[in-house]
Amino acid sequence: MVRRANPRQVDQTGALVAELSDWAVGSAPLFRLLARAIAGGIERGALDQGTRLPAERSLAAALVVSRGTAVAAYDVLVADGLIERRQGSGTYVLGAGALGLPPGREGSALVHRLVERSAGPSRIIDLSISVLHDASGLPPVTLTSSELHAVAPDTGYSPWGLTGLRTAVAGHMSAWGLPSTADQIVITTGAQQAISAAAACWLRPGDTVVVEDPTYPGAIAAFGQSGARLRGVAVDAHGVRVDELEAALADRPALVYLQSTLHSPTGVVLSETRRRRIAALIRAARVPLVEDLALADLAWHPAPPPIASHCGDASVAVVGSLSKLFWGGLRIGWVRAPAPLATRFANVKATQDLGSSAVSQLLAERLLHSLQAPASTYVDRLREQLRARYETLTFALSTSLPSWSWDQPAGGLSLWVRLPIPTAEAFAQAALRHGVAVATAPALSPSTRHTNRLRLSFSGPPDQLEEGVRRLADAWEHYR
Repeated sequence: MVRRANPRQVDQTGALVAELSDWAVGSAPLFRLLARAIAGGIERGALDQGTRLPAERSLAAALVVSRGTAVAAYDVLVADGLIERRQGSGTYVLGAGALGLPPGREGSALVHRLVERSAGPSRIIDLSISVLHDASGLPPVTLTSSELHAVAPDTGYSPWGLTGLRTAVAGHMSAWGLPSTADQIVITTGAQQAISAAAACWLRPGDTVVVEDPTYPGAIAAFGQSGARLRGVAVDAHGVRVDELEAALADRPALVYLQSTLHSPTGVVLSETRRRRIAALIRAARVPLVEDLALADLAWHPAPPPIASHCGDASVAVVGSLSKLFWGGLRIGWVRAPAPLATRFANVKATQDLGSSAVSQLLAERLLHSLQAPASTYVDRLREQLRARYETLTFALSTSLPSWSWDQPAGGLSLWVRLPIPTAEAFAQAALRHGVAVATAPALSPSTRHTNRLRLSFSGPPDQLEEGVRRLADAWEHYR
């Protein structure tokens, strides 16, 4: 007789695995590391009082460890008074219930990993987060204290952003084929805040947001924290499927979120034909659109004008980022929207942080102006560097892991890898124990369509990419 998995038990196990993140990193025995990770989730309130934990056998299978490891970890937690075993019922969390966030608002495993990695040095090679790793290749710019004294307003608080930067960003977007003016621009602390501001503008708990499946994990986190429900539409080699999007719009969602140039994680560019068709659908449905162009500057070839260029005065917010073009630590993004809607975004921005760092904004303005210099080759050199790193990663993968496959992206920072098995999430746990972190579908998808996929970043230094693949190959050999 074939035993079928209990769906409730599967959900419990998947949620706990996502919460544990890098649990196996450390020098202690595995059972103590696992107990410590679960205890941390309880103390943070992520595992609420009364939460039923998965059975030891299910947890062991999901984490690719022995059942004895899971049993010993639970024994430690029972002894510490954090959990209890109830005869015939299961294992339950006892403490820290009042500290939990509402369901769906605690962020993904990628968010947890970012929090943990930023706390101090790590031996992990992180291929899961797609960002530019350092500022060493930036154009030379200077900033003096007298320029800070000239900032208006003199407090440095500006929910709109500094006028000079807004003007420079408007010119940058106009070069993409979307004529823009400074009064349409609101500067944000990275594209992530821009997406969160869009959620604050339009969403209430229980609303539906249509997103690509897969999509950018930061968008899933932002919309999830607003209490929204996500509806995924498929992506193919030419971008989001318009037939699926049209069907989703018929149900009157509160918001649509799309990445036209480039899509993360697949790396595709939405075709011009589809852009025009989507613009017509958005205008007809009168549903707000967030068009994410944070990666647009990293496309290897020129892309068509944004969807927003065909939308007239519809409610379309275009998200951009200089963190992808220059350096993640710059933390400068923006929203471009029709002027009345831009005012609404500025009001939301004011409630979030009063305004992004004036120092970062001044540096960003200098950097954007430097691109206009006649001899500037920065963008071309950056694209060439990233393409070379893509080739480094894919050569190493082809050599060491020939059963893995992928479609060539049109640019960007990451690769959407296809494994020959439908258990990428379990393999990711094994990879962590070999010292390499990868992104898996649960953080990038509102569905369960992509159980054989990993996202690997190729933005890091070549030696790290090669070592990361070596560790992945070791993990694959042990896992298989």
